[in-house]
Amino acid sequence: MKNIFLFVLLLTISQWVVGQNTIAKTYKNLDINSAFIADTLAIDSNIKKALSYSIQEDSLAQPLFKRSLSIAYRIQSQEQIAKVFFEMGIYYYKKFKYFDAIKCFNKAMPFIENIKYEKQLAKLNYYLGQSYYYVYSEDSSFKYFSRALNQYRKDKNTVGEALCYNGIGTIYGSKNYKMGLKYLNKALAIDLKENDKKGAISAYTNIGNITSDNVSFEEGLPYYQKAIAALAIEKSDYNLAIVYNNIGDCYINEKDYVQALAYFEKALEASNRMDVNILHGLIYLNIADVKLKQNNLDEAIKYSNLSIEQARKNNDMVIQANTILNFSKIYEAKKDYKKALSFKNEYISIKDRALVYEEQKKMQLFQSINELERSQLEINNLKNKNENAHLKLQSKMNLTYFLIFISIILMVFLVILVMQQKAKKRYYDLLNSKSEQVNTLKDRIQVKNDYLNELNTTKTKLFKIIGHDLRNPLSSIEAFTDLMLQKDDVYDEEDQTAFLHAIKESAMKASLILNDVLAWAINQESSLVKQRVYLHKIVDEELKLLEVLALQKQITIENLIHERLSVITDNNKVTTIVRNLVANAIKFSHLKGKITVQAELVDTFIKISVHDNGVGIAVSELQALFTADNKKSKFGTQNEKGTGLGLLLCKDFVEKLGGTLAVQSTLNVGSSFSFTLPFTDTTLE
Repeated sequence: MKNIFLFVLLLTISQWVVGQNTIAKTYKNLDINSAFIADTLAIDSNIKKALSYSIQEDSLAQPLFKRSLSIAYRIQSQEQIAKVFFEMGIYYYKKFKYFDAIKCFNKAMPFIENIKYEKQLAKLNYYLGQSYYYVYSEDSSFKYFSRALNQYRKDKNTVGEALCYNGIGTIYGSKNYKMGLKYLNKALAIDLKENDKKGAISAYTNIGNITSDNVSFEEGLPYYQKAIAALAIEKSDYNLAIVYNNIGDCYINEKDYVQALAYFEKALEASNRMDVNILHGLIYLNIADVKLKQNNLDEAIKYSNLSIEQARKNNDMVIQANTILNFSKIYEAKKDYKKALSFKNEYISIKDRALVYEEQKKMQLFQSINELERSQLEINNLKNKNENAHLKLQSKMNLTYFLIFISIILMVFLVILVMQQKAKKRYYDLLNSKSEQVNTLKDRIQVKNDYLNELNTTKTKLFKIIGHDLRNPLSSIEAFTDLMLQKDDVYDEEDQTAFLHAIKESAMKASLILNDVLAWAINQESSLVKQRVYLHKIVDEELKLLEVLALQKQITIENLIHERLSVITDNNKVTTIVRNLVANAIKFSHLKGKITVQAELVDTFIKISVHDNGVGIAVSELQALFTADNKKSKFGTQNEKGTGLGLLLCKDFVEKLGGTLAVQSTLNVGSSFSFTLPFTDTTLE
């Protein structure tokens, strides 16, 4: 029908008009293209100059990025907008500012997806995977590495595949080292085949790390040495410092402190050659640890001071906390218990601030992702509006052609009607009939349009409800954060402290729920990995992690399990069970309470028990304690909150290991939680 209308139109409109419009359009496009090229060259120039600045000169780089972004938005080029955000992400990534890099990469994502730039999308997903890994968000990291891997496979980019295998293998290394080594060896094979030295260095380093941690340092050392040999050619001081530091860590575990110190000094030399001294704090801390183990306490204090100085410069709360803890150990060795206790208290305070700081960073990241989603929604809305506008324009053009055609027909009809009255009557009736059909069709279209509008309104309401419900768990944190960000003097320090406690409580509760749900989900999918497990060592390690909670309530915890008692079972699941039971005992113990952990042989089972002299449990509550219906978490003796999933998770783990979970409790006297593990070929060694 459209072609017929065009044909009729061409019969009535002059060829000259079409020709003039075509010429004008051609020259107009030439002007637009010239301006577009000039703008893109300006964007490239600004980006290149911005990337040349160091992170200390960020105040000089930012205006250049903003100028480039302004030009890209003005010329409405999604490709240029994506390029600016991506290059900003690369700038922060190379300067070790991974949270800022993630924000920029996420802003680039919707534009790259819209223009369907597959190669750049693969690279973007890889950098997002790397950035999320460096901020300890392994789930997000795994997701983006997997996406990048699929895109590199489609593009037959084997070097890209190797990068993704390396990232995935590193993530698996802390959970399932055999799977991690499998992926890392895949990456190494590709890197060696493609002669990719940088990729091979990364693979050698990661294989060395995982092998040393999970098999033996003797088997891991050759991989470190291969990485060092390759780095001698590539001259990457950052990677060289990392490798030397990792080898030093291994020698500490081997108690060869002379070798450990030698490698830490090599790491320090490599770090000194870098523009950003991001590794100094860690290396100084490791050297201080070696000096402490050598009982060279004055040197240990010297390097601890250097470590905390660097950590404060880099705002590294983790290194600060560990250095303060190291100070406590040093002064305890010097028998200056007052200073040791002072540093221990300062360590607890810094750990709390570190947790708040990390949660704030994660909230910032979460907010940036929400902004990204809103941006994506706006882009999609604009896209839909453009498509709708195009459809409306096309519809108007079709209507114009239709009206022109009808006008011509009517003119013919008028001539005929003047000459023949009968023909006029016949054509008049026909026109009325056509008009009625058009009106009927119009009414039907209107009904359909109203129906579609109603559906669209319903859909919008549904999205709003879902969005509101999804954000409810974080509304408390968002509200108190907004109050904290106000720059007026309405809220004093006491109010702000109360706000921080509320934020911390909400964040900790959300974190607890996520951790328990994640552990539960992993339990549903993962199979048992049995190995020889020393129970005394497991309990000791978990008590160290829970030491801060116990110190806050001045609770004494005793590990009465024989040091050589071992059992063949799944290490991770036993660790989770012990952690939950001891954490619960601390939660429901009174100030200056006492907790004991012991084990005994009962028939063909080892029975591990956690006793406390806390609040106890009423008889009426004991039966429902391990059921899924018992979802409410009780407050601890100092109003500590939980998720209500811990005991249910323990019960599931114990039963999966072939044992049983039991409890004996007397209200206001204390409780004893115990679980059993099959005792087969295990003995006291």
